Amino acid sequence: MKAAIQELMDEHQVILRVCGALRGMCLKAAQGGAPDAADLAAALDFIKTFVDYCHHGKEEDLLFPAMEEAGFPRDGGPVGVMLMEHAQGREFVRALAAALERLKAGEAAAIKDVLRNASGYAELLTAHIFKEDQILYPMAMDALPEARWEVLRKEFARVEAQRMGPEKRAAYLKLAERLAAAYPAPAPAQPTGPFCH
Repeated sequence: MKAAIQELMDEHQVILRVCGALRGMCLKAAQGGAPDAADLAAALDFIKTFVDYCHHGKEEDLLFPAMEEAGFPRDGGPVGVMLMEHAQGREFVRALAAALERLKAGEAAAIKDVLRNASGYAELLTAHIFKEDQILYPMAMDALPEARWEVLRKEFARVEAQRMGPEKRAAYLKLAERLAAAYPAPAPAQPTGPFCH
């Protein structure tokens, strides 16, 4: 396993814990409870910074261009599908943030929009991660030369230092564990279906 890919896959495990917590929050609400607004806000911050700004940033700014250099098209194909799903995730995040602001302002009905977008995001990212781990990353490992992986590993470290840093990363890892423990949910079914849609 290439170190750069292992790093992304390790981050996926952390992201899946938060996706599980989002499902757990939705389950709690379906059973008549309400997730804590501060926990929802913390999960949203994790998604914006750990997931999108740092993790997806490594993929979009570094890994995917390296794959394009190796002959993978940016539009269509596996890279295009991943970019499309990143964009879909951002739409869920925008809608979740707006609904959470309405909820904090006292609009009780906004909880439905909060939970719908939290659930949608968790479902999307869970399937997305499966595709990356099982299909896209192995394709990248086969296509990129060893020297390119060493460059990517160093570039990943630079991006992480600039966008998050070790203290913030450690705090997000603790947050993911805390949310997963506070909002347990059954594991989702493994995604099925074609890679490209």
